[in-house]
Amino acid sequence: MKALNDKFMLQDILAHLRDLMTASGLAIMHSNCPNMRSVVTTTSGRTTKHQFEVFQYMHDNGMYPVQNVGITEIQKVVNAHNRMDTKK
Repeated sequence: MKALNDKFMLQDILAHLRDLMTASGLAIMHSNCPNMRSVVTTTSGRTTKHQFEVFQYMHDNGMYPVQNVGITEIQKVVNAHNRMDTKK
Protein backbone atom coordinates (compact mmCIF):
# COMPACT_ATOMS: atom_id res chain seq x y z
CA MET A 1 0.00 0.00 0.00
CA LYS A 2 1.30 3.41 -0.94
CA ALA A 3 2.10 5.64 2.04
CA LEU A 4 -0.26 8.53 2.57
CA ASN A 5 1.33 11.92 2.08
CA ASP A 6 0.98 14.91 4.41
CA LYS A 7 -1.37 16.82 2.11
CA PHE A 8 -3.81 13.92 1.81
CA MET A 9 -3.88 13.36 5.58
CA LEU A 10 -4.31 17.05 6.33
CA GLN A 11 -7.14 17.35 3.79
CA ASP A 12 -8.81 14.42 5.55
CA ILE A 13 -8.38 16.11 8.93
CA LEU A 14 -9.93 19.33 7.55
CA ALA A 15 -12.89 17.37 6.18
CA HIS A 16 -13.48 15.72 9.56
CA LEU A 17 -13.20 19.05 11.37
CA ARG A 18 -15.72 20.54 8.90
CA ASP A 19 -18.13 17.68 9.59
CA LEU A 20 -17.64 18.13 13.34
CA MET A 21 -18.45 21.84 13.03
CA THR A 22 -21.61 21.03 11.07
CA ALA A 23 -22.72 18.53 13.71
CA SER A 24 -21.86 20.96 16.52
CA GLY A 25 -23.89 23.72 14.91
CA LEU A 26 -26.90 21.43 14.64
CA ALA A 27 -26.48 20.27 18.24
CA ILE A 28 -26.38 23.86 19.48
CA MET A 29 -29.45 24.84 17.44
CA HIS A 30 -31.52 21.86 18.56
CA SER A 31 -30.59 21.66 22.23
CA ASN A 32 -32.68 23.32 24.90
CA CYS A 33 -30.28 22.30 27.68
CA PRO A 34 -28.05 25.24 28.68
CA ASN A 35 -25.28 22.92 29.90
CA MET A 36 -25.23 20.96 26.66
CA ARG A 37 -25.21 24.13 24.59
CA SER A 38 -22.30 25.45 26.65
CA VAL A 39 -20.24 22.28 26.22
CA VAL A 40 -20.87 22.11 22.48
CA THR A 41 -20.13 25.82 22.07
CA THR A 42 -16.80 25.41 23.86
CA THR A 43 -15.97 22.36 21.76
CA SER A 44 -16.85 24.27 18.58
CA GLY A 45 -14.44 27.02 19.55
CA ARG A 46 -11.63 24.53 19.99
CA THR A 47 -12.51 22.81 16.72
CA THR A 48 -12.40 26.13 14.88
CA LYS A 49 -8.97 26.85 16.37
CA HIS A 50 -7.65 23.43 15.28
CA GLN A 51 -9.12 23.87 11.82
CA PHE A 52 -7.34 27.19 11.39
CA GLU A 53 -4.04 25.71 12.62
CA VAL A 54 -4.26 22.91 10.04
CA PHE A 55 -5.24 25.36 7.30
CA GLN A 56 -2.39 27.72 8.22
CA TYR A 57 0.14 24.87 8.16
CA MET A 58 -1.12 23.74 4.77
CA HIS A 59 -1.12 27.27 3.39
CA ASP A 60 2.37 28.01 4.70
CA ASN A 61 3.66 24.82 3.05
CA GLY A 62 1.99 25.37 -0.33
CA MET A 63 -0.69 22.70 0.17
CA TYR A 64 -3.68 25.07 0.33
CA PRO A 65 -3.35 27.99 -2.06
CA VAL A 66 -5.73 30.89 -1.51
CA GLN A 67 -6.44 33.99 -3.51
CA ASN A 68 -5.52 37.25 -1.83
CA VAL A 69 -8.55 39.50 -1.52
CA GLY A 70 -8.29 43.25 -1.44
CA ILE A 71 -10.05 45.56 1.00
CA THR A 72 -12.58 46.53 -1.70
CA GLU A 73 -13.80 42.94 -2.07
CA ILE A 74 -13.97 42.50 1.68
CA GLN A 75 -15.98 45.71 2.07
CA LYS A 76 -18.46 44.50 -0.59
CA VAL A 77 -19.10 41.34 1.42
CA VAL A 78 -19.45 43.30 4.67
CA ASN A 79 -21.89 45.71 3.02
CA ALA A 80 -23.95 42.85 1.58
CA HIS A 81 -24.10 41.21 5.01
CA ASN A 82 -25.13 44.47 6.65
CA ARG A 83 -27.92 44.93 4.08
CA MET A 84 -29.24 41.46 4.92
CA ASP A 85 -29.18 42.27 8.65
CA THR A 86 -31.20 45.45 8.17
CA LYS A 87 -33.96 43.58 6.30
CA LYS A 88 -34.98 41.66 9.45
